Amino acid sequence: MNLTVFRRVRLSAVVLTTATVFLVSACEEETTETIEPIVRPVVSIVVADVERFITDRYPGRARAVREVNISFEVPGKIIKRPVDVGSEVKQGDVMATLDPGPYVAGIRALEGERAALEAALSNAETELDRREKLFAKDFVAQANVDDQIMMVRAAEAKIEAVDGALDAARLNLGYTNLEAPFDGTISQVFVENFQNVLAKQPVLRLLDTSRIEMEASVPERYIGFVPYYVKEITVTFSSLPGLEIPAEITNVGTEASQTTRTYPVTIVMDQPDGGTIQPGMAGTITATVELPPDWAKSGIEVPSAAVFSPNEATPDQSFIWVVDEATETVSMKSVELISMGERGLLVSGLDAGDRIVIAGVSVLTEGQKVRIPAE
Repeated sequence: MNLTVFRRVRLSAVVLTTATVFLVSACEEETTETIEPIVRPVVSIVVADVERFITDRYPGRARAVREVNISFEVPGKIIKRPVDVGSEVKQGDVMATLDPGPYVAGIRALEGERAALEAALSNAETELDRREKLFAKDFVAQANVDDQIMMVRAAEAKIEAVDGALDAARLNLGYTNLEAPFDGTISQVFVENFQNVLAKQPVLRLLDTSRIEMEASVPERYIGFVPYYVKEITVTFSSLPGLEIPAEITNVGTEASQTTRTYPVTIVMDQPDGGTIQPGMAGTITATVELPPDWAKSGIEVPSAAVFSPNEATPDQSFIWVVDEATETVSMKSVELISMGERGLLVSGLDAGDRIVIAGVSVLTEGQKVRIPAE
C-alpha cells in the first residue's frame, strides 16, 4: 500500500472514530436529560367562598316585568289612535280603532242570509206537515214524507252554519278596538293614524313598569349558593343615588353559557319610593349570602363533572380533586353523595375554601402539578 492510500485509510478511520464518539456522547446526554412533568391547566372553583360572593357585584339592565307588542287580530284601516309614546293606559282602555264599516256590513249580509234561510225552513216545515197529513190518509207515499224531512234538516243545517259565521263576524267586529291587556306605558308606536294594517302586524309596544326585572350572570363557581343561601338582594342605580332597592329571585337558569360559563339569574323588584326605574337603566346587584352552621353536613352543590370514582370495583366511593394552591398539586378527597341538585350534585366532606377541579378529572393523577388560569 502506498503512502497516499494509507493516509486516506487512516484519515477515514479517524473521522469514523470521531463520529462514533460524538454519537455515543449525544446518546448519553439524551438519556441523562431530565423530563419535566406535565403541568395541566385546570378549571376549578372554591366551595363555600361566601365572602368573595358577597363582595362581588353583578351588573344588569332594567326591563319591564311585562313587555309585549300589541296588534289587531283582523286587518283594516286605523281611524283612531288616542295614545302615543309615553301614554299611560289602564287595562281595557282602547288604544286604537279600525274602521268597523266592512265588518258591520258583513254582519248585516249574514243576518239577511239567515232571515232568508229561516223563511225557507218555515216553508219546508209547513210542507212537511201537509205531507204527513196526506200520508196519514194514504194519499202520498212514505218516500214523499222522507224527502221533505231531508229538506227541513238541510235548511236547519244551513241556518246553523250561518249562525257560526255570524259569531265569527261579531267577534271580528269586537277586534276592531285594540284594548290594553294590562296597566302600562306605551313605549313605541309602529303605525300612524289612517294607515292600513294587517292582522298580527305590531301597532304599538306596551310595558308594565309596575315591577322591574333584571338578569345577572352568576359565575359557575357561585351558582350553587343562589337557590339555598341568598338571604337578601339589593339593587342600586347610578341615576337614583341613595336608593337601595330590595329584590327577590324569580328564576335561576339551569344551563351555563357556553362562552362565559355563567348562569342567568333573574330578579324582580317593585318601583321604589323616591324614584322611578325606567327600562334600560343600568344597575348593580348585590347579594347577601349566609351559609348555615351545619352546611358541611347538609352538603354543598358542586358540578357533577367534579365527582368521580377511580375504582370500577367500588363505584360507590366518590372523590373530588382538591387543589393545593401552595404547591400547585392535586390530591383526591373522599366525599359523600347526598342528592341530585338542579345544577349538579349535593355532597358532604368538603371544607370551606377548598378549591376543587370541575373539568377533566379523568386525566389527573395524585400529586400532579397543575396550573390555575387567571379568572
